[in-house]
Amino acid sequence: MNELILGIDLCDTYSQISAFSPDKPLPEPFLMSSDEASCLIPTVLCKMRGRDEWLIGSEAYRRALMGEGTMVDKLVKLLHKNGSATIEGVQYNAVTLMGHFIEQLLAFPREKYKVREIRCVAFGLTELNPELLDRLTAACDQVGLSREKIRFLSHTECFTYYVASQPKELWPNLVVGFDLSDTGLDYYELKAIRGRKPQILEARREPLEEAFDLDILETPVGERMADTILSNCADRMLSKKLVSSVFLTGEGFTSVAWAPDFLKRICNKRKVFGGQHLFSDGACLVAYDSTLPESAYPYICICEGRLASSISVYAVRDGKNEQLVLASAGSNWYEARVSAEFILDDVHTLDLLVTPFSTQRVETISISLAELPARPNKTTRIQLIVSFASENHVTVRVIDKGFGELFPAGGQVIRKDFLIS
Repeated sequence: MNELILGIDLCDTYSQISAFSPDKPLPEPFLMSSDEASCLIPTVLCKMRGRDEWLIGSEAYRRALMGEGTMVDKLVKLLHKNGSATIEGVQYNAVTLMGHFIEQLLAFPREKYKVREIRCVAFGLTELNPELLDRLTAACDQVGLSREKIRFLSHTECFTYYVASQPKELWPNLVVGFDLSDTGLDYYELKAIRGRKPQILEARREPLEEAFDLDILETPVGERMADTILSNCADRMLSKKLVSSVFLTGEGFTSVAWAPDFLKRICNKRKVFGGQHLFSDGACLVAYDSTLPESAYPYICICEGRLASSISVYAVRDGKNEQLVLASAGSNWYEARVSAEFILDDVHTLDLLVTPFSTQRVETISISLAELPARPNKTTRIQLIVSFASENHVTVRVIDKGFGELFPAGGQVIRKDFLIS
């Protein structure tokens, strides 16, 4: 292994790391000890008192409790809010703190595999937000991870790739997942839409109201209550569905001995799997796949973090009227920003074609170009920029670029925001 390929599940309570090794079919989770639960690394940071030394995880907790340093937790939430923390009279912004955490997190696989260089790191996150991702990008840049070496994925996408890496006999029908943690209970559902080429994998996540504090599992009465809650949840979510496999993850499922009734319900004619590193493994698979000349997953993935529609425009190129695809269904919205230039030929509106993956119904979004300077035909050059704030929120900007010295650019910018399905 000359360069590390990693998947990191980055959450407010715990983070996990998986590494891809070419001689193994699946990623390998990083364990702090022989216990599988030791893959859960507390997402906390501690600055040692009086010196520029930073610790993370359980050791950060321990040293802070001993009074040897100052601890900061909820690092993802702090980054989302663009907050800060004051340590020993010095204010550290959230990007700097996350940078220190990532640097220490990367030190674990670097030490284990004796490899310094990193080829690609994919981060799995519960939710994707453009401001959060921009700040996380800045934190990665702080520790020498350029934008080309990082990927950002939703947990839903991590789940999708993890399932897609399993033998196909495990997912002929619906595949579902339950993620139980201190931050909530999430339900995942994946289905393969057959009869299309390439095949479509559609997945969704649903936060469930049946969430409970994991502290109740510390008493027999609380265990029985939690088992009842999850059993009712399973009845509600799986009723009348043809489910092939069920995956359980999250620190709440480190042990399932407390949930016999829940297990009885989900094991009924289904295969059930448990493991703590599902999301980091899924992220690692995407990281590895991004390094290949051709994807090992011949699917269009439609899920949180991926576009469900294609966006295109008709334009004349080399004398032929062509449909130019600006963004394809299944693309990662954060990476789908595109820029193209056109010369207007008797055109007064820009018509974008939006085609949802699930149908061939085409919606036209028309953008008036009336704000551009009046010029003779074919003497106005425009730059078209399409970007996304989520898989549903599209921003289109049309910028007047003029036409050489005869018609200087006026600087006008036309902006339109709209939602797609």
